[in-house]
Amino acid sequence: MLNIIATSSPASDDLWRWFSAQRAISEAITAFEDAGSGLLPLVEASEWQADGVRALHALIIDLKDRTMAEVGVLNSRLWELEAAGRS
Repeated sequence: MLNIIATSSPASDDLWRWFSAQRAISEAITAFEDAGSGLLPLVEASEWQADGVRALHALIIDLKDRTMAEVGVLNSRLWELEAAGRS
């Protein structure tokens, strides 16, 4: 009788970890992109001349820029992970 249930092997565990890491990074990129796009309307809405609101406006722009920088870092990690999977 043939056993059709594949046994676990180190290679399949490594492949599973690779796919899991790739999925986690992709989900993080999506979350950062969503957060960054959510900040865009706030940039326009907070563009006032009062000192307090001007400071808030600058903070929102800084948060948007930092969020997009994280997306860049995560994209780099994703590319590295994909390259590692091809080798």
